[in-house]
Amino acid sequence: MLFTYISLGIFLAFVIFQSIYIFIPLFKNERKKVSNINKHYTFSVIVPAFNEEKVIQHCLIGFSQLNYKKAELIIVNDGSTDNTMGFLNTILDLRVCDREIDKRLNYQFVKNSYQSRKFENIYVIDKINGGKADALNAGIGFSQNEILITLDADSFLEQNALNEMNAKFQEKDVIACGGNVLIAQAFTGHIHNLKPTFKVKGVIKFQFLQYLTAFYLHKRAQATIGAITVIAGAFGAFRRETLFSIKGFRRTIGEDMDITLKLHKFIKENKLKQKVAFVPTAICYTECPSTLKDMFKQRVRWQKAFIDCLVHYRKCYFHKFSIRFSLFFLVDQFIIGTLNAFPFVVSPFLLLYNQSNVILLFLLGLGAVFLFMYQSLTTLYVSYLHGIKFSKVDNMRVLFFLPLEIFVYRMINLSFVVYGTVSYFYKSQSWDKLERSGNVAWKGVKRGA
Repeated sequence: MLFTYISLGIFLAFVIFQSIYIFIPLFKNERKKVSNINKHYTFSVIVPAFNEEKVIQHCLIGFSQLNYKKAELIIVNDGSTDNTMGFLNTILDLRVCDREIDKRLNYQFVKNSYQSRKFENIYVIDKINGGKADALNAGIGFSQNEILITLDADSFLEQNALNEMNAKFQEKDVIACGGNVLIAQAFTGHIHNLKPTFKVKGVIKFQFLQYLTAFYLHKRAQATIGAITVIAGAFGAFRRETLFSIKGFRRTIGEDMDITLKLHKFIKENKLKQKVAFVPTAICYTECPSTLKDMFKQRVRWQKAFIDCLVHYRKCYFHKFSIRFSLFFLVDQFIIGTLNAFPFVVSPFLLLYNQSNVILLFLLGLGAVFLFMYQSLTTLYVSYLHGIKFSKVDNMRVLFFLPLEIFVYRMINLSFVVYGTVSYFYKSQSWDKLERSGNVAWKGVKRGA
């Protein structure tokens, strides 16, 4: 009986949160609000780089083609052991730069800083390895502009991305923004006119749909309610002085989630009328894992990051975090997203020994499948409203893939959640670097460009 009540309670919470994620984005006014651009902020784009020789050209090309002039690019070479520095020197023709570095944040020793002779607004910091958060802190100290962008080395900013961020920061109550991250391998064409394609490997199809759902549904709903749980590390924007006020990034395996929680805590503790926003029109393309093995590494790291933040901020819920944020983080992310994964993964095996709850589990599973299908269709519709328009053939590919996505890939992902949760308690900070090829089917992207 207790099992029945717990199952029904979790399922009811699941229905509530999935409904929020479906109906808020579905009925939210999609017409873009035109802001009065009273100020053009200056931006510093910070790219932490550890062994990124194969992919670093993506962010260089993206930055060089931005339709925004008041910006600088700061690449932080975090003790790479490959030829990242050599590649950057070849492309950028570096010279030593004597810019003064702000010392308010802690980070490993900076060996030298450089400025490009070819592009005066591109800089490179060469430092001792300290991890991604450490590299970001060094970049913050080196930066001089008002808004700081964090960008992954394999990521490519769409040409209007900073204009869209600048428009959002016209709202004085915006303290930070998350950008919209899309899967690079799922787009083809010229870099200024990319089209989505579903003619890719199954593991990439799964991640493409998952990213579309996460950004066009989940983050838009969370932003509306004021409960964004993570600003994606691949593309985030922050007011520079705010990052100094919260002492920068904590050295942890999930620096992006941690900085988001720091911001929510900062807002609540100081009783600020500020918010963390999301800008769906500020687009960044990033390379996702192309094999299950690499996706396993990534998702295990994400789950460890979540558990780390869950534990680290355990005294903050409903006290130093708002009620809305606490509910989303604890109920949706922890109870539904993590705890629920354990019985869900083992339930088929339990039914072999105890079939008394088979009807209940079947009905709950059927309800979940219906919600997943409806959510996927909503994702396609909302994405279409935002310009992600599949061809008729690709729409058919998506529909035929949905059963595989729900019954196979989601189950695989749940097993990754279980493993990541358990492994946190004996390998909490291990970080397995993904293998990335740097290959995208785009015109206008050439190595060394």
